[in-house]
Amino acid sequence: MKKIIFDTDIGWDCDDAGALALIHSLCNKGEAELLAVTATYYHKYVAGCIDAINRYYGRIVPVGVNYSRVDTFVEAEHPENTYVGYAKPICIEFPNCYKDGKAEDSIRLMRKTLANQEDNSVTIVATGTLSCLAQLVKSDADDISELSGAELIKKKVERTVVMGGRFKATWPMPIVERCVGELVAEYNIKGDIPAAQTVCENWPGELVFSSYEIGNYCITLKNVKYDEKAPNPVAYAYKLFTGKCEGRESWDLTAALHGIRPNYDYYYLHEFGKVNVSDEGITTWEKSDGFRHSYLLPCMDYKSVEDDIEEIIESELPNFKEKIYCNKLHE
Repeated sequence: MKKIIFDTDIGWDCDDAGALALIHSLCNKGEAELLAVTATYYHKYVAGCIDAINRYYGRIVPVGVNYSRVDTFVEAEHPENTYVGYAKPICIEFPNCYKDGKAEDSIRLMRKTLANQEDNSVTIVATGTLSCLAQLVKSDADDISELSGAELIKKKVERTVVMGGRFKATWPMPIVERCVGELVAEYNIKGDIPAAQTVCENWPGELVFSSYEIGNYCITLKNVKYDEKAPNPVAYAYKLFTGKCEGRESWDLTAALHGIRPNYDYYYLHEFGKVNVSDEGITTWEKSDGFRHSYLLPCMDYKSVEDDIEEIIESELPNFKEKIYCNKLHE
C-alpha cells in the first residue's frame, strides 16, 4: 500500500479533481492511503473544495494551503472563455469544514505528515507548481521535527512523482503536438520557475517527472456525468471547467497512477540522471551520478491506460453512497 501526500493546484483545471478521485478510488481498492492533501497556493475556497471531494469519497483527510502564494486564478476564465474554475462553487455547494477558508499551512502539514510516518514509506504526488516542494526542501528544523526539510525527505520519502516538464531533446520517440503551437515550457514548471529550479537542485531522492506528453493523449472521465439528483463534486468540476462533460486530458491522473502503481506496465523510467530547469522554464535531462531524476516513457498504449483509469474510477463510484458530512468548522 502506497502512503500518499497529494500536492495540487486544484480549483481550475479539472484534471486535479480527477487525480484526487483516482487516488480515492485506489484507496478503496486497498492500494493506497491518502495521508494529506496540500494546495500549492492559497485562495479562500480551495481548502473547502478539497475537503468536499474528500468527504464525498468518505474520508476525512488533513488539508493544507500555501499562504505564501496567494492566487485568484481559480476564479479567472480562460482567454478563450472556454474554461472556468470550480473551487468556489464546489466549496459553496458541497458540505465541507473549511467554509471560512482557513486551513493548516501546506509546508507545516507536509512536515508533520512526514515526521509521523515510517522511514522510506511516503510517496509524494505533485500536480501543480513546485512551490510547496521547494519550500519543504529548504525548510529548517522546527517544533515539528529536529530534521530539516531535506533530511525529512531523505529519511521518509520513498519516491516523488511530479506532473511537469517536457523532455523533447532526449525523448526517444516522435512527439505529436496536440496544443496550439509548440509547448516549450510546461505549465506547472513555468508557473513557478524558481521553485522548480530549487527542487531540481536540492531534492534528496528519487524524483520522477510525468511530462506533458504522458497525460496529453489520455482523455478520461468521459463517462462520469453530473447528475443534479446525485451530485458528485468531481463530475461537477469537469462540467464547470469543460462545459461539455466529454472528459479532459489526464496529465495529473497519469502522475497519480504511477505514484500508486509504479510497478505496473503503464510506463517505464528513462535512465536516472539530473533534470535541469532553465530561466525560461524549459526542462532538460542530463547524465549525472549525483542525482536520481527520471521521467516516464510510455510502455502501454495510451488507450489502454485511459481505459484502466476510467475503470478504476467508475467501478468505485457505487461505493460512495455513505458520504461524510460536516456541520461545523474544522478544529
